[in-house]
Amino acid sequence: MKKLVSFLLIGALVLCLGAAALAAEGQEAPEDGEEERTLSDDIYSFQLVLDGELYAFPMPFADFTAMGWEYDGDADAAVMAPYEYTVVERFTKGDLEIYATMANMGINTAPFSACSVVGISVDPYQFEDAPDTEIVFPGGLAYGAATAEDIQDAYGTPSDVYEGDLYTKLTYEYDYYRDWEFYIYKESGTLDEFEVTNIMPDEEANAAAAELVTDEPTEEVLAYEAPGELGDDPMSFVVEYAGDLYRLPAPVSAFLENGWTLKEVQSDAVVCGGDYGWVTLMKDNQELSASMQNYSPDAAAIVNCFVTSVESDDMGADLPLNLPGGIARDMTEGDLLSALEGMGYETDNDSDYFTYYKLQDPDGLWDYVKIRVSKETGTVTSIEVSHEPDELPLPEK
Repeated sequence: MKKLVSFLLIGALVLCLGAAALAAEGQEAPEDGEEERTLSDDIYSFQLVLDGELYAFPMPFADFTAMGWEYDGDADAAVMAPYEYTVVERFTKGDLEIYATMANMGINTAPFSACSVVGISVDPYQFEDAPDTEIVFPGGLAYGAATAEDIQDAYGTPSDVYEGDLYTKLTYEYDYYRDWEFYIYKESGTLDEFEVTNIMPDEEANAAAAELVTDEPTEEVLAYEAPGELGDDPMSFVVEYAGDLYRLPAPVSAFLENGWTLKEVQSDAVVCGGDYGWVTLMKDNQELSASMQNYSPDAAAIVNCFVTSVESDDMGADLPLNLPGGIARDMTEGDLLSALEGMGYETDNDSDYFTYYKLQDPDGLWDYVKIRVSKETGTVTSIEVSHEPDELPLPEK
């Protein structure tokens, strides 16, 4: 499955992908023989008529299957995270097979059956088993009959043209994830393959859904336990920060309980299921801006998301940060090297002003400890700790 990064709606209220159908105003399902009178002429209506029935993408999975399509899989068991999409999902109707692109248009993880069909594709091999199928595109162009000239006369100059050995592909792109691809095969000279995709956000729907999210602790938050001591291993991701112990990632609520305050205007209020957001916290007039993750499959309020990194920096969040093994701000470089002995750290000495030391977990790109030492003073001036596991333990049942 793939993430729809281009459709992240970054705002104070919600960060997620929404969906809305693009049906043209006043359109109704056509009866036989009246496709041209009901089908839009606008290519970016993302409509087509297939065997007399009007489709406008995106459309709910339930609406799509109600038109006779059968999904090749268990639509209730398969799930997608918010603003995730998956391609080449196989559907059949009679003898015709198509591939569909599906997307989760909500803010919670959902089964395929609650997601949306945001486009379909048909190629000549699939069409061989259902040669009598009629497909009509905006402006009345027909599958298996329209030429490249017909398409350009109807829709204008393509966004992109690809000349292959077997076909010419004309692409009409309205925006990211919103386009048509028409394949005109050299042998026939006609439109024998196409793909339509239309994924678009619905900010109003997402905002309404976010309003329903409560502050009740998620299972992941309930399972969190603050450590009782620092220990000896810096890669345990236990830290003593501004006087309190945390095990990263730690819930925002744990920071608030320890006297931090939330800068709401600089933080995401709701984060989609399984997604990342940003939080800004303050303590002792110092500000921590950090990435946070919602480890719940459903959308969660900011207090139930997890801070995945903390830092202490003489040019940023100037707060005491102590790590296992005695690593701390303002310690000498000699003491630091003694603390890091045998830990397999990396050294970067390219800067004229600083030396950088890094402990990296080989299994996690964002799991590390970074330490900066001033060449002028020979002391630690910055420490950053980051830990972003794929999942967190849940409470024992």
